[in-house]
Amino acid sequence: MTELGAGGALRLRAREVPLSNPSSSYTAAVERCLTGAGIAKSSARIYRISLTT
Repeated sequence: MTELGAGGALRLRAREVPLSNPSSSYTAAVERCLTGAGIAKSSARIYRISLTT
């Protein structure tokens, strides 16, 4: 979505989509990304929480 802000500046608004129950394809994509990132399991856990909330 776009809207005109103060002074004629264009502002973009993101549409919020709740991920309380992420789709299986999203979950699989997150897992592939984290597996290929080569990061520690503890870091992957934090990223996983962030990406699904």
